Amino acid sequence: MKLPSFFNPRSASSALPASQDKAEFVQSMFDEISPRYDLVNRIMTLRMDLTWRKYAAQRLGLAPGSTLLDVACGTGDFVRLLRSMGHFCLGIDFSHGMLAASDQKQLIQGDAKALPFANESFDGLTCGFALRNFVSLDEVFQEMQRVLRPRASIALVEVARPRLPLIRQAHGLYFDHVVPAIGSLISN
Repeated sequence: MKLPSFFNPRSASSALPASQDKAEFVQSMFDEISPRYDLVNRIMTLRMDLTWRKYAAQRLGLAPGSTLLDVACGTGDFVRLLRSMGHFCLGIDFSHGMLAASDQKQLIQGDAKALPFANESFDGLTCGFALRNFVSLDEVFQEMQRVLRPRASIALVEVARPRLPLIRQAHGLYFDHVVPAIGSLISN
């Protein structure tokens, strides 16, 4: 499967270890930061993460009552939003801590590269800010495709480096220096 042109896995995951070490690191990290994850997200993105999710959910173009899956659901932001739009939504996440920090029901612990659902189970799928955390994007994308019905909608929300040089430089300063400092102050 060809990755989108805007996605550069080398730069997106350079701070994370490879293979199984990466999976264990990511799970442990999210278990640890889960109690303050939503607060950190809101501060780091200046609450734009909520706007980005809402935009993506609206672009799915699904009728109310559709069945959706949110992969790497974390504390359930996408799940909460999709349910408020009249959809039935399940969430799955690798981190026990993130699920425990959620106020949402019908969230399960599991691995995105081995989704515990039958083929063609969902009308749509969302995944927010998680692609850089997966060990194998090919396996995750294959699983996403497997559980989606024909003509299903998918929304993947991710942070990307802007192309315009001045904006790219400001973005880099913010996400490479300010965001880690904020994260360190608010959580471990």
